[in-house]
Amino acid sequence: MKFRWMPHEGRRHAIPDEPARGRLVETLCGNPFVPQEFSLWRDKICWPTCWDCDGVWRENEGILPWPRKS
Repeated sequence: MKFRWMPHEGRRHAIPDEPARGRLVETLCGNPFVPQEFSLWRDKICWPTCWDCDGVWRENEGILPWPRKS
């Protein structure tokens, strides 16, 4: 499954890649979310990543967790 990253509640969360605008979806960390159109260029916002979404995404993609233990 493919995902995209969207700002939500102060963090960057992963949602399904083809969400229907204005319809309720669930972030990978389990939060309900209604995608809205926004512009990173216009809004000039840099959001920190949701670590829970990142962990689920990495597991789905077969990528080791971050930070890696040495």
